[in-house]
Amino acid sequence: MKYLLDTNIFITSENYIPRDIFPSFWAKLADALLDGTAILHQTVFDELNQKKDPLIKWIKGLKMKPMQPDDDTIKQYLEVCGWAQKQPYDKAAIRTFQSNDRADAWICAQGLASGLCVVTYEVPSNSPRVVKIPTVCDALGIDWLNGFDFMRQQHFRF
Repeated sequence: MKYLLDTNIFITSENYIPRDIFPSFWAKLADALLDGTAILHQTVFDELNQKKDPLIKWIKGLKMKPMQPDDDTIKQYLEVCGWAQKQPYDKAAIRTFQSNDRADAWICAQGLASGLCVVTYEVPSNSPRVVKIPTVCDALGIDWLNGFDFMRQQHFRF
């Protein structure tokens, strides 16, 4: 199985599994990214880069190419956004979900288009104020895992 990593996998891990304390986690994550088991999507890279996240330097140091959205992903992006617009979400929630500076809708679309398992620390929610990746995945039949289940499946040990 291949895994598509949400932006929050990087940010949350950076905050709670710091590189200076858990270097083995970061080495294992780097190995997964470099061997293609874990995939960095271009929109996740762009989101981290735009926010000038300190972790972007680590990612750039891996010298790997992020996955680009293809025609099928673009088609599925429209499907994902259409689904969200038909749900009882606030307009602000939909705007945020579809925002060009966020990867969420693209991650869902890529998972739908390619059959990749989406990995996120988000949890499903029925709140009309926010569109959560796991909620979209459940509704559209996209496989997803939380970050810790991903680590278990990939045998991360510290």
